[in-house]
This record gives sequence, C-alpha cells and structure tokens, in this order.
Amino acid sequence: MYTEHVPYANHESTFEHLSREFRVPIDEVARLYKNELDKAGVGARITIYLSIFAFRKVREMLRLRNTEK
Repeated sequence: MYTEHVPYANHESTFEHLSREFRVPIDEVARLYKNELDKAGVGARITIYLSIFAFRKVREMLRLRNTEK
C-alpha cells in the first residue's frame, strides 16, 4: 500500500482544510483520503502527485455529498 510509506503528519493540514471546508469530522476526511491514496497508488510508478489526486477526489466526493443534502 502506498500510504504505508507516507508520513501522515505531512497530510494533517490537508485533512484540516477539507474538514473545515465541508464541516465533516477530520477522522472521516482522513479515512477517505487514505482510501483514495491507496487506490491511486496501486500500480503507480510515479507517486509524487498521488496526494494531489487523492485531495481532488476527496474534495469532489465531499462536494457531491453536500449537494445531495
């Protein structure tokens, strides 16, 4: 798994940002982010941008949730 090699302290500000923006618990954001990062990392040879892709995917997921309410 890709996230086994990623220090989560580096991603804490990302979790906080999304948590505030969408008013969801930071634990939920972290779980979604980890899942998306793992998916993006499967078979990836270049991993430097995976956190950006995971951030965008989680933001889109949370945005869609808010519009459905």
